[in-house]
Amino acid sequence: MRSAMIKRWNALGVLVFLAVLLLTTGGCAQKYTDYSSFVRNPQPLVTATEYRMAPPDTVLVMSSRVREINGQQQQVRPDGMISLPLLGTSFAAGKTCEELAEELRVAATDYYEDADVTVRVVGFNSKKIFVFGEVDTAGPYPYTGTNTILGTLARAQPNRLADVSRVQVLRPNKDGELIRRMTINLDDMVKRGDTGLDSVLEEGDIIYVPPTAMASLGLAFQQLLLPLQPAASTVNAPVNMATSFNSDPYGPQQTGGGY
Repeated sequence: MRSAMIKRWNALGVLVFLAVLLLTTGGCAQKYTDYSSFVRNPQPLVTATEYRMAPPDTVLVMSSRVREINGQQQQVRPDGMISLPLLGTSFAAGKTCEELAEELRVAATDYYEDADVTVRVVGFNSKKIFVFGEVDTAGPYPYTGTNTILGTLARAQPNRLADVSRVQVLRPNKDGELIRRMTINLDDMVKRGDTGLDSVLEEGDIIYVPPTAMASLGLAFQQLLLPLQPAASTVNAPVNMATSFNSDPYGPQQTGGGY
């Protein structure tokens, strides 16, 4: 019992030190300032990168003259192909809608002299942006080319543990290496209308919403106290058992004498 009490006091000492450390340094966390990599002036409505299809995007094929393919909705297969009536299979991965539409039009001229084909993406499934941290809806979000920081966070909904003054926007390269990052203040965006840093995101961008200093402290408390819970239960168990035994109305009763 004495050993368990010493462990508890040592843990409390660590917690007090950690609390002081977090509360004194929480407002001095590093801010990242790669603003020029994210923000354009004037701010574009969409990303400058053209959208190229990939599995498992869904495309809609339209044609006013080639009725066999008109209204056909196809998902790009893992091998990059789509299958259409009359025209058979076509390779769609890595192409823009215009490029695929032209290839399908040329193929359709074998059957219709005045063939016309239009292709558009109706399911943006292959490309993602990501939101992690203290939000209600973390995880991947479809990348459409028009995703903004503010719009994405409005969908993700930072929770009450979030430090919205230190939201980080991260940009990895094609090899997965982190190359750019910036820190934004969501409070300024929402309450003051300061949308200067509300940039259009690119495919693969990551938004991380960190916890507040107090939330981090609460998590640290839980992690430090967790190993002590079994020991505390063991120490308190004999006392609880004795209390239960003595208070049991149906337990052994002493009598004044025997037979």
